Amino acid sequence: MTPLSGAIDPRRNSLNALRLLFAAAVIVSHAPQVAGWRDPYKWGDLEIGGWAVAGFFAISGWLITGSRLRLDMRQFLWNRVVRIYPGYWAALAVTAFVIAPMSLAFDAGAAWDPVSALRYVFANATLVEVQHKIQTTLVTAPYDATWNLSLWTLMYEFACYVGVGVLLSFGYARRERWVTLAVFGVLAAGTAAFELTDADVPGIVGMSFRLGGFFLAGAVLKRYADVIPSVWWLAAAATAVLGVLWATGTVKAFAALPLGYLTMYLGGRLPLHKVGRRNDISYGVYIYAFPLQQLLAMAGATAWGVVGYIAATLVAVVPFAAASWFAVERPALRFKDLGRRGTAVPAAPSAPAQPVAADVTMEIPVARP
Repeated sequence: MTPLSGAIDPRRNSLNALRLLFAAAVIVSHAPQVAGWRDPYKWGDLEIGGWAVAGFFAISGWLITGSRLRLDMRQFLWNRVVRIYPGYWAALAVTAFVIAPMSLAFDAGAAWDPVSALRYVFANATLVEVQHKIQTTLVTAPYDATWNLSLWTLMYEFACYVGVGVLLSFGYARRERWVTLAVFGVLAAGTAAFELTDADVPGIVGMSFRLGGFFLAGAVLKRYADVIPSVWWLAAAATAVLGVLWATGTVKAFAALPLGYLTMYLGGRLPLHKVGRRNDISYGVYIYAFPLQQLLAMAGATAWGVVGYIAATLVAVVPFAAASWFAVERPALRFKDLGRRGTAVPAAPSAPAQPVAADVTMEIPVARP
């Protein structure tokens, strides 16, 4: 049987295609909320966008773990910064100085404050959202709480990067892959306890456990990729388990590992390797979709119904996502090797070296779970 390490070719896989699909799922999930129709669409106890987030985190866990096993901590963190921040900063600026002013044409009684717009960019520059709105905009928007609801997940994503980076800085954890499995077990057990008992824990704690669990599921699959088979019957079993979790409303509590396996199985088996192979716009779709949904809602696109509104968003976001990739993200990647020390840190002996996706890929999630 072909193991996951053999099924997921680092240069020929469908992970980018899946990320693009997940980004589109986020648009679908958010549509009724931004339009003011109803709460986001759900499957079981998790929003559609939350399922997409889980898939994104699992893919990131796989890729980021492989990256950390190959790179020293300094180079690893620099690569993560170069991949996330330039596109993110550009999206903040475009939202504040392009999309928000454009909204005045459709937002009766609104006014755009350049000082507030500048504060929006700088206040949110660290990935931690501090300022959600720009004075005085979103006055008539059906959903007036924020310009970009999706951005909140990014701080959790980067925290997972740092967490795995630190964990694999310890020689024992690098040599003994069961340590990664143990950390995943702690996060999974904590998530299940929080979800099943309605424990009164701070939101940031509960979300850290849940999203961290999805991320570590990908990390565990990566570390054991040489012994975990990539076979249809395991994928079918994972799908069946997810169906049970969906029916019983326990997706949040237990879905991390089966969803992670199904995602990575599809990433290795689907014949979509050409999608996003050279030009990956999925990050751009994520960071621009919500503000464009806001703009389109105020412009009246919701009158076209849910299908028309979603289609309009998909059409509108592609140019922005493409511009983000070609003008910001890809040029920024040229600085990845800045300050490289020379040799990479070798993989742990107990986890044989496995093919990994090229480190230029986008390793980021989207959407509100």
